[in-house]
Amino acid sequence: MATSKTVLITGGSSGIGYEISIHFGRAGYRILWVSKPQEELTQAADNLKAILPEVELHLLAKDLSKPAASRETYEWAKQIAAIDVLINNAGFGTYGFLPTTEMEKELAMIRLNVLAVYQLTRLFLDDMMAKDAGTIINISSNSSFQPVARMITYASTKAFITHFSRGLQEELVLQGSKVRVMTVCPAAITDTPFSKDMKGVKTFTGLAYTTAAEVARDVWHGFKKGKTFQVSGYKMRFLYAIRNWVPYALQQYLTRRETEWED
Repeated sequence: MATSKTVLITGGSSGIGYEISIHFGRAGYRILWVSKPQEELTQAADNLKAILPEVELHLLAKDLSKPAASRETYEWAKQIAAIDVLINNAGFGTYGFLPTTEMEKELAMIRLNVLAVYQLTRLFLDDMMAKDAGTIINISSNSSFQPVARMITYASTKAFITHFSRGLQEELVLQGSKVRVMTVCPAAITDTPFSKDMKGVKTFTGLAYTTAAEVARDVWHGFKKGKTFQVSGYKMRFLYAIRNWVPYALQQYLTRRETEWED
């Protein structure tokens, strides 16, 4: 398979990241995965190569919540190829009223969901702006649209991603840059490690759930069309379209119902 372009995907060995890899691999991209643990990376690589035998795939087992991990990832990637597409997909969430959640786990989540995305974006953005080409795709969430009780820290990290990414895209336009930032806000996804950890929360079987495969298709089609903002999951797109006509109190009521734990 002729390889001319390169995509780096964090959290590429499972869920959305893995499904996105299939689309980019079929298009002939060299793929770099940064994920953990090593065993999952190796197994996922075998699975992808069974589907795409000629894909060029590079693996880095790295915990991106660690302070030096983003810089180490950047230096590793530079030794392989210039990055044409960066997909910041790695992340996880917590559930429960704030006093019941483990503080250290939430701090690790903030470091991964916010700081790693910020650092990787900054590091690779400089290179993309120097050649005036490239795309950064940041995976946010529908939970970034409003406060979410029982998931307030997770939703807040995703609110940062949405505002940061859309704001950066606006700055790039103002600077006349051809670099693009695409913000993706999926509905609750039923088949990811996060959803397995959260099994029992109504949102994964509720109003607007989706699948990793559907999100990956939306990302790929949006990327090819040059979009900068993508709400993923057709049911979520409908709800997003009508949200301005729904009173805030009703939005919050529905959100509270969606994040209840099913008996």
